[in-house]
Amino acid sequence: MGRFKNIEIKGLLIKDFEEILLERINEVIKSSDLSKEEVLKKMAPKFEELLFQYEESISTFYLNNHEFNLDDFLKKHFNNQKEIAKQNKESFVAFILYINGCFVIYRKIIERLRRKKIDSILKMTVSLYGLVIRRADEIVNQLLAGYIDGAMIIWRSLYENAIVLLVLALENDNGLADKYFQHSVRNSKRKILSFNKNHKELKFPALPKSTELKLQKGIEKVNKQYGKDFLENEYGWADDLFSGKQKANFMLLEERVEMNRFRPYYILCCEQVHSNFNGLKSFMDGNKIILPRLLQQDFELTKFIDPMQFTISILHEVNDYILYEFSIEEEYNVNVLLMKKVFEKQQKTFDLPKRKNKQ
Repeated sequence: MGRFKNIEIKGLLIKDFEEILLERINEVIKSSDLSKEEVLKKMAPKFEELLFQYEESISTFYLNNHEFNLDDFLKKHFNNQKEIAKQNKESFVAFILYINGCFVIYRKIIERLRRKKIDSILKMTVSLYGLVIRRADEIVNQLLAGYIDGAMIIWRSLYENAIVLLVLALENDNGLADKYFQHSVRNSKRKILSFNKNHKELKFPALPKSTELKLQKGIEKVNKQYGKDFLENEYGWADDLFSGKQKANFMLLEERVEMNRFRPYYILCCEQVHSNFNGLKSFMDGNKIILPRLLQQDFELTKFIDPMQFTISILHEVNDYILYEFSIEEEYNVNVLLMKKVFEKQQKTFDLPKRKNKQ
């Protein structure tokens, strides 16, 4: 079937496919008054149709009689999570403790802001803070499942959203926050144009004409307000932060908020997102890809250290702004101190294996 005949696998999905087919044919022969040759001769013109019916029947049978059990799957999944957490308990406790602290802060912020009229900066930064915390929580779940690369993929999103949050906070400009919001029409345009181009192949109904008209009005409004160059650049909302003809890009935003020290890890995480060979290097031994590793979970603390410490590091940078903005004056220092101590507690847990090895 494929290019390499010597690697084809009999029974790849359905066990005894050919044997069951021959068994069915023999049953027909036995139940017939005709000879084997006569039966086969009569079947020959319709063999393709009979084979299709057999394939339809046996695939339906396998589908309706699968042995997959969701409860067993969840039990194994949760047992794996417990084992990973147990082996790395101190690090996970401190890691989740910090993130839970962010949850507490965020919930109190949204409760405080409820039914209050707030400016564009707060709208955007608080929303992005919630998104950054959500990504951190998703990283927790990926790490508990033993998927380091999954955590790194999500970390990239966490980091990009954190950089934008910090830029908006640093500039403290409602006009810039408005631009960030208005610039979203750029991606809306890309999504709608792509959908309209491919919906037939996807067998989806076309979008209503009103959707495209609404988008076009939005684009015209943005172009009129900010100029046609505004939507040409992915970070066009931030172009005015840079002098001359320099267009904004992620690296410039990163440098503007002095976060470029995290770029090496960001680049490393990007390798897990984009399709390139480097994404396979975590599963190599020497110059060989160890194929079974691709579906195996990680349990060792050494693998968890970078996703954990870089996640908390970014949250800590963001919390510098959040705690300053939302703490009352009398509690600001103690709030900062508490989060710092949780951060330091987590960092210290990474030394535990070293201390144990020395004993």
